[in-house]
Amino acid sequence: MRKALIIGATLIGASATISNGAHAESFTPIKDQKITAACGECHMTFFPQMLPQASWTKIIGDLSNHFGEDASLDAATQAYVLNYHLGDSADVKSTRAAKKWMDKVNLNNPPERIVTAPRFVKKHSGNEFTRMWDRTNVKSKADCVTCHKDAQRGIFEDD
Repeated sequence: MRKALIIGATLIGASATISNGAHAESFTPIKDQKITAACGECHMTFFPQMLPQASWTKIIGDLSNHFGEDASLDAATQAYVLNYHLGDSADVKSTRAAKKWMDKVNLNNPPERIVTAPRFVKKHSGNEFTRMWDRTNVKSKADCVTCHKDAQRGIFEDD
């Protein structure tokens, strides 16, 4: 009887974990060392499925003026980073997360950064987020890991 209770409790726990995971917005973790070295030195390595190809082309295409910083890379590395992002961008993939990040994106005027993407704006609008950013000492809107502890692993809570 005790063995049956332990097995039952284990199955319930596993079911809850699977259920909770199914409600998370998740991206494939970035394990490519070239990408983490090129991008992760200055900020979190952002997931290609957060923006469409046109956005990544603009962002990675002008690294000498990367949001006010010179993030220049040698030509081969820059091409590698761009191709990586283009191959897995939100308008290329059909994952649940990519579809959510493409919702309401105007491809004629694509977002110029993740924090202006409709999905980000929807999830982070209102006074509660402004207060939370102040309370938690968030360095910038791109400082995902302060609030989303599993962000580097590609896991964000979802609605």
